[in-house]
This record gives sequence, C-alpha cells and structure tokens, in this order.
Amino acid sequence: MARLLRYRDDELYVQYGRLCVYGGTDCPEFRDDELETLHYTATVHLEAWDAEPPDPGSSWRPIERLHFTAETGVIQIGVMDDSGPDFLIGPPLFECGLTAHIGDSDIAWLFRFWPIRDVFDPLVHMKPPEPIGSTSPPEPRRVPVPVTTAGQWAALRPDKHRPSERSVRWVATPPGFPGGDPVSNALNPDHVSTFLIPSHPYEEHDLRVKETGGTYRMWRWERETADGDPEDGNLLTGRIVHVRDPHGRRVLASGVVTLLGMEDGRYQVRDAEPHEAARVFCSEKTWSN
Repeated sequence: MARLLRYRDDELYVQYGRLCVYGGTDCPEFRDDELETLHYTATVHLEAWDAEPPDPGSSWRPIERLHFTAETGVIQIGVMDDSGPDFLIGPPLFECGLTAHIGDSDIAWLFRFWPIRDVFDPLVHMKPPEPIGSTSPPEPRRVPVPVTTAGQWAALRPDKHRPSERSVRWVATPPGFPGGDPVSNALNPDHVSTFLIPSHPYEEHDLRVKETGGTYRMWRWERETADGDPEDGNLLTGRIVHVRDPHGRRVLASGVVTLLGMEDGRYQVRDAEPHEAARVFCSEKTWSN
C-alpha cells in the first residue's frame, strides 16, 4: 500500500494557466486549458509518495500523467526557474511517476510524485567537463554501475527523532528557528554529524555549481593531526589525502559528501552514505585517465 511521505501547500502565481516542474533532466509544463482565467494565484499541493498513490478522488480533475527524472530529488514548481519553494520528492537520478490534477471547486493544483527505478548512468549524469584546451572528450572506461532501490535513500526514510505520523507537512521555517530547513532534515533523517563548507569561489572545496540533494567529492585544507584523522571527525567517506604541507602542518584532503543546503551563506553537508558514494566512485573510475 502506498504511503504518503511528505506534503507541502503553497500559494503560487499561475501564468497563462500553466505551471512548470524544475529540478529534472527536463522541465515539463502543465497547463489547464479548461479554466478561462489565465493569470491567478492558486493553492498548490505537493505530495511525495513511496509508491504509486491511489486516485485522489472525484474532486480532482486529472490533466497530465508522465515520467520525470529528478536530478537530485529536490524540485521546484512555478512559472519560471527558482520561483517556487524546494520540495524533496525522492532519490536523485530516479525515474519518478508524476501526476497533475486541478481542483473542481477551487483554483487549486495537486502534484504527486513517486519513485519508479534507478536510472543513474555515469556516461550521462556524471560526465566531467572537457579539460581547457582539449580537442577531444575523455574516453570513458567500462565499469560496473551501481543500482539502488528507492528504500535505500534518505528521502524514503522516516525521521527517527520525530513522532510517528502518516505524513509530514512542510511549512516555511524562519532562519535560525529551531527545527531547521525541511529539505536538510529529510536528507539527514538519522541526524548524523554535519559540517559547513565556505562558499568562497576560489577555495578547493567550491560547491557553487552543485545542488541540494546531490553527492559530490569535495576538498579542504585541514590541520595535520597525530593519527591522521580530521579534527572534526568528518570527511571520512572515500577520504584521500592529496597534499601534505609540512611547513604549515596542513593536509589537503578530499571526501565524498551529500549537500544538504545552505546555512549562513555556507554549504551544509554530511558524509555520504555507501550507496550515495558508490555513484561518485563509479563516475571517477569511468572517467579516469
């Protein structure tokens, strides 16, 4: 039986009777051709399910049903990119089912998402940029590609520190208010240690082109310790020490992290889980020289 994982209600502007879903490999557009009003504010209901949900009932008129591949699992709904709030629909690089409905009695939209299958492909989704000055793209190697089930991912797990509920409603949380960002919380349901990465554009750990919900290798300079472990106990997944600076007593290390969001202008991350990191390792082997 399908289970509702989380939902969110928002008031959004609808332009020319249409709304778009952003955050996927494509951006499907949904249009209500029966409503004469082209510009209006509507109540938009977003729902994330763990399997295909039952019919919402006769009060909702279906307008579209399709498959949607989420880049990181975090999407936005609106008339243009970044015009709507973030909403976690499921695991990254999963093909999802998506239905759109219009309410019969009021100006309201309903979008429902559920995971179908893992579609990760390092040849498509983690192809590195071509080196500057290169005349030909790098040649990939054939390596085993990890395949996961939706239940392995944090987006499908309940929050262990929250009372058991049929669903979790997401509401806006003011900055600094206890409870934190709902996307960050959902991506870290076990409440493991998190750490902050500066967003300075010239640092080795630059994550400016990365998206919340994605998993990436990041670099940072650390103080050298006697046992070789990082002082804060983080950056352990896939850890590599690349450079040692004996004069500054520092090391340049990298590890694989999952990006949870932003906090005070810095990136909030946690060490990647094994199935998350497996995709990064697969990509690195595929595109290694």
